[in-house]
Amino acid sequence: MNITQEKKSELLHLLKSKKMFGIEHIGSIDFKKEKKQLNELPSTLESLFEYVSNCSLCELSKSKITFDFGRGDIKSKILFITLNNDYNTQREYNNYSRMIENELSININDIYMTNILKCTVKTSQNIGNDEVHKCLNYTEQQIRILKPELIVTFGSAFKYLMNNNDDIIEVSGNLYKYTGINVVPLLGLDFINKNPSYNEKMFIDLKKIKKIMDEKWEYYYLFY
Repeated sequence: MNITQEKKSELLHLLKSKKMFGIEHIGSIDFKKEKKQLNELPSTLESLFEYVSNCSLCELSKSKITFDFGRGDIKSKILFITLNNDYNTQREYNNYSRMIENELSININDIYMTNILKCTVKTSQNIGNDEVHKCLNYTEQQIRILKPELIVTFGSAFKYLMNNNDDIIEVSGNLYKYTGINVVPLLGLDFINKNPSYNEKMFIDLKKIKKIMDEKWEYYYLFY
């Protein structure tokens, strides 16, 4: 029987998932039924972490340097989402974290942050839409569990989360809705570092986010 690479990947992911839940033997496989069950992901952050850490659904799992599920305060009303946590992006994030803290009047550690791609790979590695879409389900489940009231995306994370191919320069700073949650996209920090003339736009967009925060949670940050 011929089987595509995608089916092989799905089958391996399915077998590993079942083994993780203590199932050692299975009979025939109904892929449509099993894929539906795979979409019924764990409903707690801890169990989802364990589930995703064992993922081998795409090629990135074979070359990952580290696994980055998320970090920060899970009780935060704000969720930051980047596409991936490569070394370059992390460095630029650290460079701009002071700006973000100052403009939003909040400690960066009080915000929960995650990436759509959970495997950290070398910056030079080619990442395609297929890898991103396979990992997007995990981020969407994180959102359902965390229930943030504001999502801030960086760079192309907005494109994949919102299925929006508009130029990020045009949409940055605008207000959108994702399943009823406010979403504000920002430029990618690596992009700003390479194009410092956009620093001012980042300041302006952060002020828009701060205004949303002030209007929504008048006293939240005084007593958090």
